[in-house]
Amino acid sequence: MKYNIILFDDSKEDEWDSFINTVACNGTFLQSRRFLNYHEKGKYTDCSLMLYYKEKLVAVCPACEQYEDEKKTFVSHSGSTYGGIIVSKDILRIEKMMSLLDSFEEYLVDNGFKKCILKQNNPLMNTVNMDLLGFCLYFRKYCEYKELDIYVDYTDYNLQDVASNFSKLKRRLTKKCLDNNMLLVELESKDQLARFIEVLSGNLEKYGLKPYHSVEDLLDLKRRFPNEIQYWGCQFNDKIVAVSMVFLFEKSGCVHTHYLAADAEFNKQSPMTFIYYKMIDFYKDKGYNTLSWGITTEHLGVEINYNLTNTKEEYGSRHNIVSVYEKVFE
Repeated sequence: MKYNIILFDDSKEDEWDSFINTVACNGTFLQSRRFLNYHEKGKYTDCSLMLYYKEKLVAVCPACEQYEDEKKTFVSHSGSTYGGIIVSKDILRIEKMMSLLDSFEEYLVDNGFKKCILKQNNPLMNTVNMDLLGFCLYFRKYCEYKELDIYVDYTDYNLQDVASNFSKLKRRLTKKCLDNNMLLVELESKDQLARFIEVLSGNLEKYGLKPYHSVEDLLDLKRRFPNEIQYWGCQFNDKIVAVSMVFLFEKSGCVHTHYLAADAEFNKQSPMTFIYYKMIDFYKDKGYNTLSWGITTEHLGVEINYNLTNTKEEYGSRHNIVSVYEKVFE
């Protein structure tokens, strides 16, 4: 079984996004061209692939070309939280999957790639179980790195009294926030998003980091995905003191908090507790099954951020594995 592989170009954008939106079982807007194209043209050397079987598109792989240790590397994808090989349900048979990966690896080797890195989707965002793909990559000697994701499972949660799922400490802090009349506010204007970046910058500064997104990026992303991206703030005494950026995956019933940050000046008021509480409370009646807080490990799972993990666990959260696969071609 042979698959025809072509390099993506702009003329294929509509076909790509149609596949992601209507056919793929492990694709989300994060792998769409509409999302990837918000990056300034030329920021990445795109080498995304489209895989066909008998003229039918059955898989795509968003990717960019990079060099690691002087090795030409196929990375899927540095411009998105998740990339990876995105397939249709037609491929969910072991012989088909292995044949597809035969063709995929042959293409990479023929085009001079010495290494492949695949940041596969968070399983909570898939519409079907993708263990077959994970097994096939493992079978083909890909090294699997495991990151720990923390999430709320609404199907195993007391939805009538959200705070009852929390630790004693978080219940007390939630009450304190509500007594202080904190409010959840959707952030939409340029000034509001400038404050969002200000809070986020202060949070990242202690780690020697800067925000990946600018105010203009946030506005552009909201224009591109008005129903899939939301920005929230905790308002205290007329000031935004904590923020969250949320991705919504309606097909899989998953909410994902991409950013969570608070102004350190207001730590004594516990605005982050309020954000966690309100995120859970707001989305519990919107038809979603899970709310992901994101990963709490670092450097591909080599290090555990125990403080962050413990904090997120205190909201009655569960655990999930997000995998990154890597292979060197000799």
